[in-house]
Amino acid sequence: MTFGKADFIRVPWPAARIIAAVFWAFIVALSCLFGGIVYHDEDEIAYGVGRNWRDSPPEKAWKTKTGKAMAEDLKGAALLFDLDGTLVDTVEDLAAAMNYALMEAGHASVPTSEVRHLVGHGARRMLMRGYVVSAGREAEAEELDIAMTRFLDHYQANIAVHSRPFEHAIEMIEGFLVRGARAAICTNKREAMARLLIETLGVSSLFDVIVGADTTTAAKPDPAPVRLCLEKTSARRAVFIGDSDTDIRAAKAAELPCFIADFGYGPITLADETAGLFSHYREASQLIDKALRA
Repeated sequence: MTFGKADFIRVPWPAARIIAAVFWAFIVALSCLFGGIVYHDEDEIAYGVGRNWRDSPPEKAWKTKTGKAMAEDLKGAALLFDLDGTLVDTVEDLAAAMNYALMEAGHASVPTSEVRHLVGHGARRMLMRGYVVSAGREAEAEELDIAMTRFLDHYQANIAVHSRPFEHAIEMIEGFLVRGARAAICTNKREAMARLLIETLGVSSLFDVIVGADTTTAAKPDPAPVRLCLEKTSARRAVFIGDSDTDIRAAKAAELPCFIADFGYGPITLADETAGLFSHYREASQLIDKALRA
């Protein structure tokens, strides 16, 4: 069968432009409705929840082609994140650095599964606890200083060999940024190390503030780091996202609702004092959205 030109429907150019405009209005409406992110780059269309954060810069995903935010219903709100075990799965690189320091001192390595429970109070505290597990005793002050130097040197040089953001964490943050919210990191990691990790992972532009254990005069569970994040983000309302009792106590002292990642490093014995637990960042997005709009 042969078709001629008359067999096809021809759409006049003005009508085609109208159809295209209606299509894009529909896409933008879907984005605003579901809190997703839409951008158009050449012939590529991406919806935030399906975008791989490694494939394009974060900035591209949470702005339109003209660089304007698509919505600002959460302007004045902030999301404060713990880092290790909450935002980024860092345990393998931390274990490698700690075991390097221990083995250089002639001690046995500690299984990664056990290191998970040593994280959360800073490198020095982690090493102290690692010594007890590995050597069966507490480290002397001098040998702990030597071990800290070895740990930090190794960790700085290998900070993101295995460390990666937890699934959908980055996409979720971008979804809130496009709506006018701001994001901050509040960690018991040293600030310089936290910055190096975030920069190495390529997501530093998402965070207005990074507060570490040495940024203020006290570390979590003291509320001082949390309050500094609130001050720096000019937040009128905020939530804290963590993975341990340390985060729960810090958030409570700062009078913030706290959501806990149950896949983190823990411990979590104060679950009753949280605003909720989540097992995936897709689930967390709904909880956080409801809290910020309350």
